[in-house]
Amino acid sequence: MDPKRLAFPLVIHIAPMLYAPVQSVGRVSSRPCVGSHLSIYNYAQQSPKVSPSPSPLRWYYRGNMSSILAITVSLASLLAGGYLSGNLKLQSPVVFQYFDQPEPNDDGARWRCSPFLPNLFEETPPPADHPAVHAAIGSVDQFLASRFAQGDIDSLSVAVVTANGPLYERNLGVTRGNESGSPPTTSHSSYRISSTGKIFTVLEGLLLEQQGIISWDDPVAKYLPNFTYRLDGLDPESSTDVNEKPPITLFQLASHMSGLGRDWPAGTVSNWPHDMFGGGPPPTNGHPFPTNEDLIEAIAHHHLTSLPWFYPAYSNAGSGSLGLALAAASSAASGDAAVVSYAELLKRDVFEPLGMNGSHFLTTETNKHLVVVPSLAPEVADQDFLDAMNPAGGQFSSLSDLITFTQTLLNPRHPKSLLARFTRDRWLKTAVHAFEEDDWTELGLMWEIIKAPDSYGRLRKIYWKLGAMAGYHSALAIHPGTSYGIVLLMAGHYPDAAQLTYEVFALMQPAIDRALADMATVLYAGEWRDERNSSARVVIDKGTLYVERYTLDGVDALQKFGAQGRLALRPSGRRDEFRLDTGIPGYNGKKHMGCYPYWNGQDLWGVRNNAAINALYFSGSRDARRLHVPSLGIVMQRV
Repeated sequence: MDPKRLAFPLVIHIAPMLYAPVQSVGRVSSRPCVGSHLSIYNYAQQSPKVSPSPSPLRWYYRGNMSSILAITVSLASLLAGGYLSGNLKLQSPVVFQYFDQPEPNDDGARWRCSPFLPNLFEETPPPADHPAVHAAIGSVDQFLASRFAQGDIDSLSVAVVTANGPLYERNLGVTRGNESGSPPTTSHSSYRISSTGKIFTVLEGLLLEQQGIISWDDPVAKYLPNFTYRLDGLDPESSTDVNEKPPITLFQLASHMSGLGRDWPAGTVSNWPHDMFGGGPPPTNGHPFPTNEDLIEAIAHHHLTSLPWFYPAYSNAGSGSLGLALAAASSAASGDAAVVSYAELLKRDVFEPLGMNGSHFLTTETNKHLVVVPSLAPEVADQDFLDAMNPAGGQFSSLSDLITFTQTLLNPRHPKSLLARFTRDRWLKTAVHAFEEDDWTELGLMWEIIKAPDSYGRLRKIYWKLGAMAGYHSALAIHPGTSYGIVLLMAGHYPDAAQLTYEVFALMQPAIDRALADMATVLYAGEWRDERNSSARVVIDKGTLYVERYTLDGVDALQKFGAQGRLALRPSGRRDEFRLDTGIPGYNGKKHMGCYPYWNGQDLWGVRNNAAINALYFSGSRDARRLHVPSLGIVMQRV
């Protein structure tokens, strides 16, 4: 192999090592929706100037890169590598000239890592009267009404939610499907949300982490001293290395990666293979709901489904153990001799601060008039899951309560938000396990992550948590990229809350994408000029912002970055701030590279005036809107 061809790729792979990450047409809600009366043409006024918030990843130099020697070596390596590879030609004076080599039979945009439009809806959600959104709401209402009319759903409560509140909110059916003459379901009716409640177990853990009470890497045994597990397999002749028994951690419990089984103590299927009676959760498996002691003893007794970290296994036992550990950790931090129950913990830290008055764990004389009872297995409404299983599936919540919770997830600056932005962003970025068996499903910190195409055919992630128990079915889903969510609560015989939720996303997403493009057009698109010799042309194409022309002090800046035509603008996470998404010329758009050159090359170009030379930002509103190039002190206005 020609040694010249090795040099530049070597520099690319070495460069990241200098840095390290540290860690009733559908009832449109009558609730006040801030800014909902504004048309899309007023969005430029909704561009709040906010101070930069902490990023979930901060980059630090490894070693003293401020030394002259290190800087010299780095520059020399970059120049030599580019020159020897043939991707960089040196002229006199020195000029960078990179050349992209299109890949033969390249299928285009897929490998060019085109950034999505900035998430403007976190702070300025779309109004319900935006034409596309209004039409989509009508379609959602017709779809849900048609599905409900099939007769296998007793109660259905659905909301499409933004940070400002619901764009759409509707309740169908009756509170008690097992009785005639029942009152209608309302947004304050309480459904047993079963496994959807596991999200609140992780929320509690995040709150305790923010207070410095726990770390997700803590062993479970730190808070539950009797917590032990078996590492040995089913073959009695196999040996187990006692020195290789790592502790199961809180993080593993929260991500289903502990290896703990689904419902422990497990039921005995005594007549297998003739029938399968005895399986499933309690009490259908013949066991009552376990006490705290029963759960800990079962974990010590049963074999793990697989080794910790090997493969996810859905575990109610793990979720229950997590709730018990968090309650013990909180009590220990408070100096309480008696451990607070999980239900008391959530009431204190989540339900009361958020005003979730319809959320609880037990049907009582006081709240029973609000509890939704399905016609299928109505007895589940009265069951006491006990402290050990309340974290896994005992929670009741109303549509109104989950709307409030969803709003705080969509915007951490919401007045009721419990999570810092750093914590929220990390929670909605964490992908613990990506299933190699498909390219569709992932697992987060209790989130079940799937993908759905946007209006331009690009797959985007949906973070959701599903719940199902007998006649109760629920979904709480977030589309982080465009800051809206769907809450769906259901009782009756029809079981697939996920299917209904996914269909609502499919109906809403084109409208959300249209509204976002309209807002971005008002804020960024157009011709920009200054009084000197600088200009820019910004356009939106298929959900991406591009700079098609970029002249700075009379110089074609796109050419200097090695661009063959336009460059995309990648959001920085700060409102109205971007970087030209240069990638690494010579490697962009290649199948074997994908997004790698784009994140690797994001900060490749150096700074002037303490600003990256590929950075720009916008400010102001309407006629006072400006485009800034901070490295040169250039300020352009739209013409």
